[in-house]
Amino acid sequence: MSKKKNKFDLTNLVHEGMVKEGETLFFVSDPKMSCTVKKMPSHEFKVEQKNEIFTVHAMSVKFLGTEPPDHACRWLRNANGKTLYELWQNTLAQEDAA
Repeated sequence: MSKKKNKFDLTNLVHEGMVKEGETLFFVSDPKMSCTVKKMPSHEFKVEQKNEIFTVHAMSVKFLGTEPPDHACRWLRNANGKTLYELWQNTLAQEDAA
């Protein structure tokens, strides 16, 4: 879990095995637009597109061309069609069940 309870954290999703380092994520509205999960020297995970590093929020802003109308992680999905938001909510549900 991230330092703040219930706060989105890509690094936590990787540690939970929901997302893998090097995995390609796709923009929900246009799958031709994609980015890759990358580990930073600080051991946190961000996304990379064309050798530029972004947070999930910044990547969503870039893909949308504006601030996301909802949580930024709703705009990136994996190859199976699950959004980062869905994966994040699954980890929260598992923690609540434990």
